[in-house]
Amino acid sequence: MTGTTLSPLDYGRLLMAVTLGFHSLFIILGVGLSAMMSIAELLGILKKRNEFSLMARRWSYGFSIMFGVGAASGTAVAFELYLLWPTFMNIATRVVALPFFLEVVFGFFPEAIFLPIYYYGWNRFSKPIYHWLASLPIVIGSALSGFLIVTVNSFMNTPAGFSYTMNAQGLITSVYNVNPIAAMFNPATPFETSHVVGATYVGTAFMIASIYAYRIIRGDRSNYNILAFKFAVVFGFISSALDGIAGSLSATFLSQYQPEKFAAMEELYRTQSYAFEKFFNYTIPVRGLMSFLADGRWNATMTGLDNFPASTWPDVPLVHAAFDLMSAFGFYFVIVSFAAIVAFSLLKRHISLVNLAYYAVLPSGPLAYLTFLLGWIVDEEGRQPWIIYNLMTVKQGFTTSYSAVPLLFFSFLTFYTLLTVITVYILQRYYKAHPLNKGDGSVYGGD
Repeated sequence: MTGTTLSPLDYGRLLMAVTLGFHSLFIILGVGLSAMMSIAELLGILKKRNEFSLMARRWSYGFSIMFGVGAASGTAVAFELYLLWPTFMNIATRVVALPFFLEVVFGFFPEAIFLPIYYYGWNRFSKPIYHWLASLPIVIGSALSGFLIVTVNSFMNTPAGFSYTMNAQGLITSVYNVNPIAAMFNPATPFETSHVVGATYVGTAFMIASIYAYRIIRGDRSNYNILAFKFAVVFGFISSALDGIAGSLSATFLSQYQPEKFAAMEELYRTQSYAFEKFFNYTIPVRGLMSFLADGRWNATMTGLDNFPASTWPDVPLVHAAFDLMSAFGFYFVIVSFAAIVAFSLLKRHISLVNLAYYAVLPSGPLAYLTFLLGWIVDEEGRQPWIIYNLMTVKQGFTTSYSAVPLLFFSFLTFYTLLTVITVYILQRYYKAHPLNKGDGSVYGGD
């Protein structure tokens, strides 16, 4: 980038950022909401509480809309990969195409088949448990979709499962000895997939909790809203605590397998033992804390950016800031959800503390979405300048049809802006047309 002039590559990267940023919302809700509505319905059946089943039914309406729009935006992502990154896709389709195929067969198809059954089947089964069983393929399919797609990104971080030849210009000219299973289950897969899929549950829980906190603060203190808030907060606490562990393990993995990314995350310019942990611009005065967190030893040597050519450094201030913000918001989710649980279970007589819990959780929805995006910034910017780590740069993977890229960027930006507005409008209209006081007796008894 020169001055304020964007190159075709800049437009290409911005286009992928816009597309994935939009699609991320549907990734989060597509995986997390299916699990929440399934658990809520099961609780309704086991506890014989219609409010839980009502949550599941109302959430299934929103999930259906999100699934449709998410499928369309996901298709756009697939086409963009071929349009913008043909050299990369030439390698990916020969080495790591298996997850794409499996995602369609075992992820998308079960969701597409069983979602109409679940959506239209509330009053069409002899027993409620049979209807609940229809949710399981949706939950499993959505989780598998997230897992399988993330394995491709894991491959980009730790490529495995093939041999290759390069020419004098450093371009891969051929691949052979391809093992698609090894490519899919590369070293980064268990760490990255657990952290990303876990983040979708965190994101959904706090988006839902934020919505109900807003309703309660506005004065609608119905039993349904309060119960839905509590359910979302408990789900959010469990998922954020577990995902925090997954994130910590992922950072430890990066310190060994992608030391440049780890050094950028920690803003570690110099290789050192007994490394101090740095949070934003503040160095925590505990000698060796970073070493201990990353390696389990206070005196462990942490590889700094000085071990690598400056030309391969990512944007260190950006990656470090994104990582610290993501970590800070992660702590916020755990702390605020735990405090809310304590407030409405042990301190429920103290109305002021309970009300404070609603206000504390209120911003968690937008922050959850932002945290998910920050995680992708850390992952993608931290790998720069590589599209396939240590094998292919982003520039090498980019298209040579430069002239069309700026037009594509502005066209897709307009399209996604309109699609966002329309999606929000449809959701608002639907829920306004179906308020809680209309036909909400027995959930399984019809509309």
